[in-house]
Amino acid sequence: MPTKKSSSAKSAGKKGGARKGASKKGGAKLPASLAAAAAADDDLPSQAAEIPEQVKDFLQQTPVPKGFVNAKQVALLDLRKRVNEINIRPTVTVEKLLATVNRIRPSAAPVENLPEDVKASIPALKPGFRRFHGSKVPLYWFPLPWVSSPCGDRFGYMSSPAVRAATKLPFNAVSQALLGQLGNMMGDVGRDGNVNSQNPADPGVSSIPAGFTYFGQFVDHDITLDVSSSLDAEVHATKINNMRSPALDLDSVYGRGPGLDPFLYRFPNTGPSTAIKLQVGTNTPISAGGPSSTNGPGGMAQQTDWDVPRILGTQTAVIGDPRNDENLIVVQFHHAMLRFHNAVVDLLLAADFQGDIFAEAKRIVQHHYQWAVVNDFLKRVCGGAVVNNALATVSAPVGSPFRMPVEFAVAAYRFGHSMIRDRYWINFNFPNATMRQVFEFNRNPRLPVFSNWVVDFNAFFETGFSVPVNNKARKIDSVLANELETLPGFTGMMAVLATRNLRRGLALGLPSGQGMANAFGTPPMTAAQLTAGLPANEVAVLNSGGGTLLSRTPLWYYVLREAAVLGGGNQLGPVGGRIVAETFVRILKRDASSYLNAPGGFSPILPSATPGDFTVADLLNFAGITQP
Repeated sequence: MPTKKSSSAKSAGKKGGARKGASKKGGAKLPASLAAAAAADDDLPSQAAEIPEQVKDFLQQTPVPKGFVNAKQVALLDLRKRVNEINIRPTVTVEKLLATVNRIRPSAAPVENLPEDVKASIPALKPGFRRFHGSKVPLYWFPLPWVSSPCGDRFGYMSSPAVRAATKLPFNAVSQALLGQLGNMMGDVGRDGNVNSQNPADPGVSSIPAGFTYFGQFVDHDITLDVSSSLDAEVHATKINNMRSPALDLDSVYGRGPGLDPFLYRFPNTGPSTAIKLQVGTNTPISAGGPSSTNGPGGMAQQTDWDVPRILGTQTAVIGDPRNDENLIVVQFHHAMLRFHNAVVDLLLAADFQGDIFAEAKRIVQHHYQWAVVNDFLKRVCGGAVVNNALATVSAPVGSPFRMPVEFAVAAYRFGHSMIRDRYWINFNFPNATMRQVFEFNRNPRLPVFSNWVVDFNAFFETGFSVPVNNKARKIDSVLANELETLPGFTGMMAVLATRNLRRGLALGLPSGQGMANAFGTPPMTAAQLTAGLPANEVAVLNSGGGTLLSRTPLWYYVLREAAVLGGGNQLGPVGGRIVAETFVRILKRDASSYLNAPGGFSPILPSATPGDFTVADLLNFAGITQP
């Protein structure tokens, strides 16, 4: 069963029909630095390897050129002192080490000269923080074939060059300052007046179960990973590698499969050799936690294996994508996906399935997951009519070239950031956990996940099991949880999520919300709609500079305001909904292994609350994590 794209399918070229009336003429002239990239915006990649400039520079800057001897020699006594100070134990004598030390040329690219976001991200990867989500790291950290292959995945645009040139904000200090002011106030204390409320009748509280916030994050980690774009300079999306396969293939769970990533798997000792399961981890024993069998604290059990696998000592998660270990809720969902696969393997064993059990279990898991993404998640956040229209109208032949549109990845799909709550009912032990605790209880020294902190997902999804509190997401609007203004492990701009999002869109030259609306043939929101219900200081920023942000509204912010004003905060508006729905449908239609391309069609077969349907709640129930 194909689970990855072939070379032709993974080619990064035209977006298989994603562009609407793309034209290279008209509109403002692009800066010279972007002219070549823009000229090739619609071209298929050449078949020659294309090594990114960042990697080229790195390869040219070897610290050990042949015959080099440092003019400023390190003395033996100084080296001994250094070895003792940093407490290392060399595997050779210090005398032999000295000869090598004096052959190393000082770096031509010191860390202090790295872009601001990369420089801030690297320390945040330490075990105490593990801030992989949103972090930017050098491309040359990855295997060269991943970033130089002509079929390597890249980001791209949904909008035409003309639309972007005519409607984007100029990349300059004025725009950066305006976006900094706007972003810095979106999560201000007091913006959300109902931090503790779970009642959708209260302002700011959505009718969407809060689990979909983190399911959306999990899905994002399945299809996109940008580690190299910069906030400091204007960059063309087609020059940025997408380090994830742009397919809902769960490579974040399965990695590269048991043949290349065997450490993710548990191979059978007896029975069919293909009955390969995914490894799960253990818990630090504290006390009972997780779901309850009695709808009370007395019904909880002390779980022993409700975490992902971890490396002893550092407690680094042994999973397909480290970002799924970012917080307690998403890592517990990843754990549920491990158990989901294992439950399907057991199902096939019970059925005495004689084929390749692993391959078939993986296909069943992927197809049910994809079905839930479209028919449960997307129809909630985009609206059923928008999703059905995308399914009916988007044309994307199997294997057609594709680039992940940044209008989706950097703007519209980041709607989920506004759904994050400041407080959650985790289980009977922690009925009012803060977002900071959700991060802290997934960090050393509280790893493996404490048994009393195991998440009760009955409080996050409509599983059919009773709990005292059903967590509801925040409404999709331009108000972010206050905790998102001080992200753990980051400093400065990188610690303020809203500012970071806005600056990312600016650097990538995203079209304005009005530009996308016009391209879609949708009436743009008026200034009165964009400012409706906003506090005076935010309206003042939008009006400053001659109302620049009201005429060229950043796409991410526009999508949030559109959802708040036109969607009531419970689903995306016409621009945001269409970008999200069409991107997912294109991803699925071009993937030969997706449920949309199953021979003879696909209908869910696993147990569910509604026969013939399959929801995220059904997935969790079948995974066996909604009861102790």
